[in-house]
Amino acid sequence: MTLVVIYGAPGVGKLTTAKALAALTGFRIFHNHLSFDLAKAVFEFPTLPFQRLAETVRLATFEAAARENVPGLVFTFGYASPEDDAFVEKMIQVIERHGGELAFVRLYCDRATHERRVLSEDRQRFGKITNVQALRGALAQWNFGASIRVRQTLEIDNSALEVEVVARQIAAHYSLPLR
Repeated sequence: MTLVVIYGAPGVGKLTTAKALAALTGFRIFHNHLSFDLAKAVFEFPTLPFQRLAETVRLATFEAAARENVPGLVFTFGYASPEDDAFVEKMIQVIERHGGELAFVRLYCDRATHERRVLSEDRQRFGKITNVQALRGALAQWNFGASIRVRQTLEIDNSALEVEVVARQIAAHYSLPLR
């Protein structure tokens, strides 16, 4: 199994890119808000109980996918350093224990593009950050600009790139199978 982890700040295009990559490869998508929304239905964000539940759901999903030999899964999340480092280590352990591989991709874009993207109507249906003030608050509170340090990361500035180009870059860089 290959787990493609697309990470970056809220609104940089993680889910849009995941959808394009899934269309190209046939991989399934497990996006951040599937586990985020479940945990938020039970606990306030950001709290330790919220974090524990979201992590449990994510790791159990990776475990099941790897155990059942799902060929590929694209996971999106807003990696914040250093808060998410322990989760990243656990994610790596789960996938590698089953002989799987991980492909880390950090997306980022310039500020004007970022602030324009966060206003997209697509974001509203998932309860994501949908205004510039909330985006700036999140960026001030957490370090979304860091790269995951324990593994090589493909970093892509997608400010001026079409999503299909980004998906093809990811697939080519990690030699992912195409449909």
